[in-house]
Amino acid sequence: MNVITVCNAKGGCGKSTIAINLAASLGRSQRTKVLLIDLDPQAQVSDWLRGSDGLSRAGTIAAVFLRESALGEIVKPTVIHNVWLAPSAQPLESVSREMTQVDGYESMLAEFLEELPAGKFDYVVIDSPNQISPIMENAIIPTDVFVVPIESTKAVASYANFFALVQRLRTAGSYRMLHVLNNISLVGVRNGILSFMEQEGIAVAKTEVRNCGWLAQVDRHGGSIFDYRPKSKGAEDIPKLQREVLQCLWNEKRVVNA
Repeated sequence: MNVITVCNAKGGCGKSTIAINLAASLGRSQRTKVLLIDLDPQAQVSDWLRGSDGLSRAGTIAAVFLRESALGEIVKPTVIHNVWLAPSAQPLESVSREMTQVDGYESMLAEFLEELPAGKFDYVVIDSPNQISPIMENAIIPTDVFVVPIESTKAVASYANFFALVQRLRTAGSYRMLHVLNNISLVGVRNGILSFMEQEGIAVAKTEVRNCGWLAQVDRHGGSIFDYRPKSKGAEDIPKLQREVLQCLWNEKRVVNA
């Protein structure tokens, strides 16, 4: 099971939109099964896919962290082909604050994933919270590839806090990181971001998710960009991102097995 986490320590960078559509792109293969985990207490992904009311913890990942339910018990099918959802809700925020009292709390999600039946899912895509928190730590531990959306210089600055957390929790070389320019419409803004990233020594992914009005509206549709506007720029860019993610996964496994 390959784990991909879409994450940055800043809101509004497009991580939830990328998470849903990346999961959808992976699920377009007939034999591929994808689990989309909403780890954001704001529960945007869960709302878009009608997975929870966003208020009650019953049947959500919050109940799993409290060990009221197993992860497999809360997983729900979605309208997106070959994609299942582990929904979130607002109570996850208070659960996050309380879980630090448990030894090894940062590895809880990794344990829940190991409890799933072997072969149940080929990929796990995690929509991480946008704040440094115990829940974000849980997203970091099992991840093979991090997808970091960047749409502003503020997102680059926020990335430093996130990356410091990754370095604390993970061994160098045990994961891959993709810094993806996302939804940038102005050339001047784009150039400013690239200059800032170069100064900070942050490599830019080959794939850029271009500014796309249809991609920004896909949450209202309740599905993916491939159902909503299959000929849009977003529907062209997300599969390119998928291929780059899969290349990272292949490279990681090659290093581990070397």
